[in-house]
Amino acid sequence: MNNYIKSLLVAGLTSLSFAVNAATITLIDPVNYLTPAGPPGNTGTISTVVNINDYMPGASKGYLIEGALPNAVDAGQLQTALNAAGAGFTVSGFTKIEPPPVGDVFNSLSLGLAFQGFLIKYATFTMVGLFDSPITQLSYVTHTGQDVSHIAYFNPSAVPLPAALWLFAPALMGFLGFRRRLAK
Repeated sequence: MNNYIKSLLVAGLTSLSFAVNAATITLIDPVNYLTPAGPPGNTGTISTVVNINDYMPGASKGYLIEGALPNAVDAGQLQTALNAAGAGFTVSGFTKIEPPPVGDVFNSLSLGLAFQGFLIKYATFTMVGLFDSPITQLSYVTHTGQDVSHIAYFNPSAVPLPAALWLFAPALMGFLGFRRRLAK
């Protein structure tokens, strides 16, 4: 009887751990945007993934893109979606891996590449993870066990201030000083 109770307890704890590991995506701040591809007027949705670490351990920020046409997101579509979400950077070095690696690990060390952005497409969803510092390997988890059809990595780069701003700011300061001088 004692062994039976222990078996039930172990089975109960095991099923609880499976339920905890089967995380669901937690989304906030959905934004609809016009997609650059597909029929005119087509919209996609980008949302912030609160629990991105459940899917891409180590990611500091995550997004989920839905409704993009075509749904195999390229660099231009990714940039449009991230702009709509207010991400504030330019996508550079976008590289799609075809065919996607088998399994749930991506390793770019043998290629001599490090990346700070990772994109994974499965079913009709595209998940994007951003990392604070460059990484060369990522063990990822797919949402609801869907097959991965596309993987890409990229590097976000800061949006540079336009050169005109550097020229305009001193001119503006000069005009304000000149106006102040005339007012005296």
